[in-house]
Amino acid sequence: MPQNESKELLEALDAMKKEKNQENAERLTKLLEEIEVLVPAVMPKNTDPAILKQMSSSTPETPHPVPEGAQPLPCILQNEAGQKFFPIFTSNEQIEKGEGVPRYPITLNMPFKSCIDLIVKIKGVEGAVINPYTHNILMNINRENDASGGPEPIQLSEPEFHALVRKQMEAALLPGKIFTEGEDFIKDLCSREGECLVEFFKEPYAQIGCPYNADDYDFMTLSISDTLQLTRISMPHENSYPGTAETLFVTWNPEEKKAGYYGVLNAKRGEFNKLMEITPEGKAIDHGPAPGEGNELQSIIDIANAKSSK
Repeated sequence: MPQNESKELLEALDAMKKEKNQENAERLTKLLEEIEVLVPAVMPKNTDPAILKQMSSSTPETPHPVPEGAQPLPCILQNEAGQKFFPIFTSNEQIEKGEGVPRYPITLNMPFKSCIDLIVKIKGVEGAVINPYTHNILMNINRENDASGGPEPIQLSEPEFHALVRKQMEAALLPGKIFTEGEDFIKDLCSREGECLVEFFKEPYAQIGCPYNADDYDFMTLSISDTLQLTRISMPHENSYPGTAETLFVTWNPEEKKAGYYGVLNAKRGEFNKLMEITPEGKAIDHGPAPGEGNELQSIIDIANAKSSK
């Protein structure tokens, strides 16, 4: 099982993140080829409930072998440009650094070489991404001998994976659009509301049907001041897992032409919901326990105004 990264591997990862050259790439690849890595996965639809129950008892601290009959499918990440990548983590600590991201349903221990062999067989995948939350190192895969393109793309249809599909929209795709397209996209979002959000799910649910429709989202946009417009979005109750958003908030400063993005995230039973912020750089900031219902708007206004005054 993958342990904490060696000092040599961490140095190689940091060097590759800082400067992507041939020397650093060869050094990192050589080290990765000697270790087992962690690969997020989901179970196919209609998997025997007994197998799911058996696998749910496995934890990073007490991992269990994959039960006989289980056929987990590796998760695939997609960036804003629509490119798909196979995520690989070098330790449990690297997975846990995904602040505000729900835990993956399953993680598989695999030799790095086996990951590369698998990626080549998955149609539409550009390559691997090493430690997406920290180093975010992309590795393209050579497909010179892969004339057929491999099997059909993996469909992420397992119910437990709904949280990850939704989280990708809430924590990456939506804020990515807001921060890159700014006022134009925010106007479109406020105009088309839920219709705009449902479009983010078109590809992930192409084969099994999107569980959301435009009416599942409630919007309220307020002009707080000359320097602050605030949009509150109530999210669907369906597939509302810990780590997904109960409410999202989008702010816009017309004078500075700057956006802000916040969310109240659902907590596990017995814990408090969290107020999180995603920055233009994609960093997740934890603002602590979410304020009580009725006080959320004022909390977002206070944070946004404090940023404007700096």
